Amino acid sequence: MRLVSIVVPLFNEEENVINLYREVRDVVDRAQLNAEFVFVDDGSSDNTVPTLMKAAGDDSRVKIIRFRRNFGQTAAMAAGFDY
Repeated sequence: MRLVSIVVPLFNEEENVINLYREVRDVVDRAQLNAEFVFVDDGSSDNTVPTLMKAAGDDSRVKIIRFRRNFGQTAAMAAGFDY
């Protein structure tokens, strides 16, 4: 079965990232896809990444790329695709 990579750019999404992760996870699980979730944090200044890490727990499908500063959505998507 092919691996599906779901690339999600994030910027200051602390309040939304738990629901986002859960919704994407649930869709993938229901569809029984072989998938990975590539979250690209585009230099968030809030707790987006720690919140995501807590929500994802030990889900090995979750990959997180972190930028030191904000480079924009296009750069974040490109980094996720390159990964």
